[in-house]
Amino acid sequence: MQEYMCKNLRIGKYGGIDVVGLFEQKTGVLEGQTLTQFLGNYKTEEEAKAAHPEAEMYTNAWMQPQVSLSHLSDEGDY
Repeated sequence: MQEYMCKNLRIGKYGGIDVVGLFEQKTGVLEGQTLTQFLGNYKTEEEAKAAHPEAEMYTNAWMQPQVSLSHLSDEGDY
């Protein structure tokens, strides 16, 4: 089971309220980076908070962590 640093609410792209969880990647090429995982979409904020009571704050694209792939080699890098 994934352990989340926090859970947030956001306005769903197609309506409703999304719940997302933020977690630190523990393995692989993204190790150490904070990632976002979609946890569900609900018709109302009340339904979202009932299903995920720890999700209290709203977030948006500007507040979400940005994944960096700059540490990976590219074609032609030797």
